[in-house]
Amino acid sequence: MSEQALAPEVSSSEYYNDNGYVVLEQLVPHAKIDRLLDLYKRQIYDTKTKFYRQNTNVYDTNRLTSGGHVIQSFLDIHHYKKFPEFRQAALDLYFSPELLKGLTEVTGHARHNLMQSMLFDANATTPPHQDWWYLDSVPAGGLLGAWIALEDIHEDAGRFYVLPGTHKVELHEPGMPHSVWLARMQDYMQAHPELVKAPALKKGDVLFWNSRTIHGSLPTRDLRHSRKSLTAHFMPQGMTFGNLFTSKPWITYEKHGDHQYFANQPEHSFKAEWVSRIKVALYDSPRLMKLARKFQRRSVADV
Repeated sequence: MSEQALAPEVSSSEYYNDNGYVVLEQLVPHAKIDRLLDLYKRQIYDTKTKFYRQNTNVYDTNRLTSGGHVIQSFLDIHHYKKFPEFRQAALDLYFSPELLKGLTEVTGHARHNLMQSMLFDANATTPPHQDWWYLDSVPAGGLLGAWIALEDIHEDAGRFYVLPGTHKVELHEPGMPHSVWLARMQDYMQAHPELVKAPALKKGDVLFWNSRTIHGSLPTRDLRHSRKSLTAHFMPQGMTFGNLFTSKPWITYEKHGDHQYFANQPEHSFKAEWVSRIKVALYDSPRLMKLARKFQRRSVADV
């Protein structure tokens, strides 16, 4: 498992198109990171509020590792309307001129919509996967992820990794259950360990990856280390949102100044928890998910 040099000799766009990812160093201003982390510590870390956790697919309160770091991920922090100051800091970071400029350098598109966000305090040990199963542009491949280091990431904390070139690899088949697809991803990674790249990212660095690039996080070797980071998924404006299976032209965007964002997962309520449980129960059945997608005309957040 080797690490990629952070400064590609070709343009960011060329490197991204060839490899399915690229790293831009010191892209996000430290002041915006410090603001977000200060509010996280004061408003989010100690709260008893339930947040939706993408790594476990449940609403849950914060649980700490032995090192004192929240082990679960926080989904769609840009939509935390119960925490307006924290939400504003997240939106300011995601739509910072520096990050938007980096997106344009990579994709060549002038404007991008924010489609999803996550915050990590500790490493949730994400298994290898391709994003297009869950979210992408239609046609596929236009959406990209951004992994933003909020601190210097220690090698024992469980670094983010990508498998370069796998944006050209298809491992799914029609009718394949989600669990089988994830197992196939794991098998592919184990068969190609030489492909795994886990860059040593520092505070402010951003790794962009394509929706079809296999990626995940390495196991944590020392729980004393946090792995404070953000992810975001952006899509060039004008493209249709969806995933590998369906198109969602009906989604509605919210505004942050001149920018647009989407949020699929609502904040916690009894109704939201009930709806999420039904979705999880259906998820590994291709037949039931196909039926559910056929009738879906609103995001989970609007249910």
